[in-house]
Amino acid sequence: MNSAKWFLILSIAAILAWGCAHSSEEDSIAPLAPASGRVDPGLGPGAQALSSGPGYKSSPSWSPEGDRIAFTVDGYVVDKPTGSEGLRRWTTRDFFAEDTEWESNDALMILGAAPSAGAQEISSSLYRAQLGEDSLELENVENDVSAIGTGGDRLYFVLGSGAHESWLAMTRGGGKIDRRYSKPIEGRVAYLSLAPDGEQAVLAVRPPGDGEVSMLRAFDLRKGQGREITRLEGASEILGTPQWTEQGIYFVAGKQSTTLDSDGAETLYNIYRVPEEGGPPELAPGVGEDFVAASIRVSPDGRRLAVVGRLNPKSPTNLYVLDPLAKVLTAVTTNEDMEIKTGPDDLAWSPGGKSVAVIARGTPSTEPEVRAEPADRLLRDFYNLYEIPVGSPEKTPR
Repeated sequence: MNSAKWFLILSIAAILAWGCAHSSEEDSIAPLAPASGRVDPGLGPGAQALSSGPGYKSSPSWSPEGDRIAFTVDGYVVDKPTGSEGLRRWTTRDFFAEDTEWESNDALMILGAAPSAGAQEISSSLYRAQLGEDSLELENVENDVSAIGTGGDRLYFVLGSGAHESWLAMTRGGGKIDRRYSKPIEGRVAYLSLAPDGEQAVLAVRPPGDGEVSMLRAFDLRKGQGREITRLEGASEILGTPQWTEQGIYFVAGKQSTTLDSDGAETLYNIYRVPEEGGPPELAPGVGEDFVAASIRVSPDGRRLAVVGRLNPKSPTNLYVLDPLAKVLTAVTTNEDMEIKTGPDDLAWSPGGKSVAVIARGTPSTEPEVRAEPADRLLRDFYNLYEIPVGSPEKTPR
């Protein structure tokens, strides 16, 4: 064998040996801090990543001080500081969480289902998780809970997973139920939220015998009495939690369908508004007839709505802010490179109302790609949380 061949063989061996050593070193490298500003998320120059790596993420919830954010990853609950790493797990990996709300800076209220051997159907329950000494044990507050909502230092929840009657209850923390309202709600409550003053709740209800969410009801939390606000006509469903603003109640709804329509188009949802005293719903003023809504959330002061949707069926999904009083819809992102998740519980306002958390990922490529980075350092390929500044509300007279 001549010297040229020996040199080629030795060169290849050296390259392979360096590659193996380099891979070993990468395993010990700490993940890139996503909030450091070194990654352009494609959602605008002010956007910051709040999570990284793989896992199906959902239901973001800011802590009362705004310095931490909780969310679900593949069903279990975690939280982390908004400005750095340090993921903290609250439930076991086989837990399935639907929603989570902060009770205090060191306790979470979680709606979900714990694993149960041999159960054919598991109904959701309300649990309380508290920081402890490496403990992931949950305190069961109540079984058969269908919806939760917070107002100040109180958490309200709906009892009853059946189709005929539901009951409202309230806890001020510590895992203790402080009040059970005696008057039942006819039907099954799918979603619950509170008015800005915290004295009334709005409920999206499935009446007995109907297959879709078709009614909004208000519940006076002082008097313990409910009333119907509006009833949807036809096979329509309410998507996500209705939002009570200073200018009325807003909700997302559309024709219920499990398949594409005759033209092969998807079900399109609109934003509707109804006065708090009740009446027929109208398309939300200022949004536009062609707007396709996915999810909405009212700001902490009740004056603005964060909206995830599209200006028309062919437009990209973006984040918008609607001013219900001025009837003005403002685009916060003008992104075409990121796919914003459109689940009804996949956005949340920060406590100060200056930013919104969304879940997004890079637009999937149709071509195979090879990346040098470890999986937990990739952002664009996985759904992750992003904080997007929306500014302070204008000082418009109310």
